[in-house]
Amino acid sequence: MRTVKFHKTECGVDFLINVLPSDEVKESYLNSGIYDTDYLEIAFIKKGSGHVILNHHKIEISDNSIIFLSPFQKREWKLNPEGLDFVILVFQEDFLNDFFQTSYLPIVYYTFISWNVP
Repeated sequence: MRTVKFHKTECGVDFLINVLPSDEVKESYLNSGIYDTDYLEIAFIKKGSGHVILNHHKIEISDNSIIFLSPFQKREWKLNPEGLDFVILVFQEDFLNDFFQTSYLPIVYYTFISWNVP
């Protein structure tokens, strides 16, 4: 089994969070095999069907699903590629600690409430 590691300098600077849109990483999730990560993930499935197996527990996936994944959870994605659209938010635990101890929270809150969500 492989472990996918978080690379905080992938964007050229130190980041503790990254957003992975489906058009950039879809193949990785369609052909995942069993693996784990050393970071947290939140998967926002806008459109899709299938399931993910987390530590031997099958979780069904449908449109508008949100899946929270902890570091080192064994996972295997089984997704239907037709119409699949998702965003994965990946971050290290240090991000949460830094985020809630700084003044970023009011800015992010304002950004979220400013979105026009249908």
